[in-house]
Parts: sequence; C-alpha cells; structure tokens
Amino acid sequence: MRVQDIDHAALLPLYLAAAAAVLALFAGRFAKGTAMTGLAAAAGAAVWVGLGPDRATFAVGEWHSYVADDAAMGTAALFAGLAVLVAAVSGRQAGEYWFLLAASAAGGIALAGARDLVTLIVAVETLTLPLYVLVTRPGRAGAEAGTTFLIASVTSSATALMGAALLYAASGTVHLEGLGAGLADAHAGLTAAGVALLLAGLAFKLAAAPLHSWAPLVLERAPLPVATYLASASKLGGAVAVTWVVYFGLAGEASAGVAAAVLSVASIAIGNLGALVQRRTVPLLAWSGIAHAGYALAPLAVIATAAGREQAGPAASATLAYAVFFVLLEAGAFAALTAVRPETEDLFASNSALEPDTGAAPHPRAASDLGAGAAPDSETGAPLASAERRTLRADLKSGGPRGSVFKASAGNAGLQDRDGNPGGRISELSGLWKAAPLPAAVFLVAVIGLAGLPPALAGTFAKVAVLEVLASSAVWLAVVVAAGAVVGLAYYLPLARVLLTGRAAAAPRRYAVALVLAGLALAAVSLAPQLVLDFTSVSR
Repeated sequence: MRVQDIDHAALLPLYLAAAAAVLALFAGRFAKGTAMTGLAAAAGAAVWVGLGPDRATFAVGEWHSYVADDAAMGTAALFAGLAVLVAAVSGRQAGEYWFLLAASAAGGIALAGARDLVTLIVAVETLTLPLYVLVTRPGRAGAEAGTTFLIASVTSSATALMGAALLYAASGTVHLEGLGAGLADAHAGLTAAGVALLLAGLAFKLAAAPLHSWAPLVLERAPLPVATYLASASKLGGAVAVTWVVYFGLAGEASAGVAAAVLSVASIAIGNLGALVQRRTVPLLAWSGIAHAGYALAPLAVIATAAGREQAGPAASATLAYAVFFVLLEAGAFAALTAVRPETEDLFASNSALEPDTGAAPHPRAASDLGAGAAPDSETGAPLASAERRTLRADLKSGGPRGSVFKASAGNAGLQDRDGNPGGRISELSGLWKAAPLPAAVFLVAVIGLAGLPPALAGTFAKVAVLEVLASSAVWLAVVVAAGAVVGLAYYLPLARVLLTGRAAAAPRRYAVALVLAGLALAAVSLAPQLVLDFTSVSR
C-alpha cells in the first residue's frame, strides 16, 4: 500500500491558524492574545513559504488539491492579517469569539491554496460557518441579521454544490486543472448549467448580484468588528474562490465568461443605485461593496471573447489584485468606524440582561421621578420640575436623551443608534476630522481610495489594473466599469466632505495601534502597488 506524501511545509500556515483556534477555545482570559499570536504566526509562515519555491501536496497524478505558490501564500497571509486587525478592534469578548474568528481565518487560508472543487467548497464553508454565530449580536436586530445570513448562505452553498456536481458529472474530475480537458467533449447544456450554478453560488461570498441582498442588512445589523471581517476577509474569500474556479478550471469555457459578465454588470448597476440613496454609513459601504464586486469580476468576463482567452492569466491577476486593494480599503474604513462608535458588546453575554431593541432601558432616575408630584432627583435630592419630567418621559420613549444618537441599555450601554444600526448615520460623522484625527484620516483615505481618486492611490491602481485588461478585449465592459466609478463619486465625495466639515462632536478614541497599522498598510499599497501586483500575479 502506497501512502501519499504530504508537504507539511506547504500546510504550515493552515496548521498554525487551526492551532490558534483550538488554543483560543481553552485559553480563558488569554484567548485574545493566543488567537492574535497564532494568526500573526500563520501570516508570517505564509510569507516565508511564499518566498521559497512553489509547493504542492495531495497529488493525484499531475494534479494537486493544495498548492502553495506566490498568489496562494500572499492571499493566505492577507486572510490572517485581516483576522488580526479584526481581533485588534474587537474589544473584550469571550473565548468562543476568538475561536470562531481564528477558525474562519483557517478556512480562508485553506481556500487560498485549494485546487479542487471539494477542497474549495469545504474551505469556503469553513470560512463562512463561524460567521453565522458572530453576526448574531444580542437583540432582535442581531437575530434578524443572523437568520438572514444563514438562509442566504445555505441557499448559495446548495447552489454551488449543485453546480460542482454537474461539472463533476460532465468532466469526471473535481480537480480544477482537469476540468478544462474533461469538459471539452461534455454536453454543452450540462456544462453551462454547472458553470452558472457554481459561479452564482460562490459569488454570494463576494456579495455580487443576484445573491447580494443579504449584505446591506447583515453588515448593518452585525457588530462593527464582525462587519469589518465580512466586508474584507469574507469578500476576499469570494473573489479567490471565483478566480480559482474560472482561471484554473474554466478558462476555456465561454459560458464562464458570460456568467462573469452578467454578474459584473448586474452588481455594478445594483450596487451603485443602492448606495446613492443611503443616509447611514454601513449600508452605504455595503451597497458600494456590491458595485466593487462587479468591478472585480469584470476582468474574468474577457474569456468569453476570442482575444480575451489569450489573456486569461492577466484577467485572473487583475481580479485578484482588485480584490486585494478593495478589501484593504474596506478593512480600513470599517476599522476606523469601529474606533469612533460605541464599544462592541460581548456577543456571548446572556441576552436576558439586554432590553429589546424597541424598548427603553431603565433611566438613571427612578420611575417615581416621572410622576405627578415633585419627586426628588435620585442624585441630588432636589425636586424635579415639570418640564424636566416631561423631558425624561420623552427620553424613555425615544430610548435616550434628546439629541443623543445612542440608546441606553442595561448591562452594556450605547450599542446602537435609534435606527438599530451600530454604524450610525452619515451625518453623525460630521467634523470627525477635528474630534478624532487618526480614525478620521484612515477613514478618509479609505473612502477616497474606494472612489479611485488620488492621493489614495490604492483604489486608482486597482481600477487601472481592471481597465487595462478590459481595454483590449471587452471595451464595452470597460465603459460600464468607468461609468460605475463615476457614479460612485456621487456618494463617496459627500461622505468625505462630511468628515472634513461641520461641527465636531465628541467621539471615542480607541484602537490607535490597529489604526496606525491599517493606515500604514494603505500607505504601503498606495506608494508601492507593485507589491500587490507581484503576489497577485496568477500562473499555472
């Protein structure tokens, strides 16, 4: 009996991330440090493996199920790094939180090297499953977000599995490198159905239309650190999965290019239209993220043209590069927003201590203070005037003092605004530049970068990489991408203006080290974009 050789060096980043998850579950008060240390070690190991020769393991003939090349290891390091950033802005959480975060990051690292449909789909589900719990914060709004995400995710997973099954039936293999040859003589209808179902199911992770509607609601209702992870690492997982399937397995299939083109155009149109009407910060970023998913998918559509099939490598590289630039900018924006919004509650605290979202928490003054008589103030002992009693009654009905954007709550205070949105309204960021310069600077750079404008050149280089591929083989799609980017200015620039103008309000100042590191990362990819373009260069 021949035992298959396993390259443990290629799997080292995955080992470290999985070990970090297991240790965090039993580390008690040291769970956060354990998870962050293990994930940082996984990122370092991925860089070390990537700097060496390409590795591959789990071979079946000439095909491998896991490959540790430059693109895979660079992406794995980014998954681990994003998880560390999210951990740094997550505040104090129970050990289960850190276990779930590290387990999800381990799924992302496995996805980076996946080269067969089984490994890829299992890795996607490992990346996704912990998020079912993480998005469900205490309260009715959190339960709604968790249920929505669960239903949408299960639907997309079933769709992707059906597509993978059809492609296996048509080609006789699950290895991506073998799909092209296996599908050459397959039934065209069976192949087209499998391609459409698989790509539509995987595009869910990228929040691309038509499986996009979960993103605005879930990102808005989820705790901001979890929303940061969803908007960055989770979407990177979707981009990687789609890119690997199209480039390594379906580069010769015109149906894959058609599916990518449909997903791209629909996402650009729907995402921009949805973002234009938003007045709250997180929904605006969520809807605009749908448009960015369309920009990322656009290069993959060129394989539907005769000229484009010769550029499959540059197209896949452009998609991956755009995804990396985009998730870095999204991570910076959400991390900065997390730093200036109220502290995230312990997601595993007992819900019994929290008031329902629609109810009011006990006011610091006793209920008797609101009666007809001149009851004494509970703090000073002075009687309350009738006007003050009326104000307090209004406070109890609205959930907090008039003019306040936060509801009072028992146990963990100030967790959401009066709309049930942890991210708050755009108008609440007025004058943030004066109140909290560091998070405002990171947020501003991220917003300008998402708009594709200098001096935040990360977004500029991302769009140039996409347009460069489209200009030679799909000019019409280049026009759609450019038009979408112009429409994006209509909501990104007003958001930037709000940060810089208006009266500054008091804002928390937390997570300075995490924000500095996020800002340095954005500066690095803006000043030296070749770092991203080099490790995202995909090749067989």
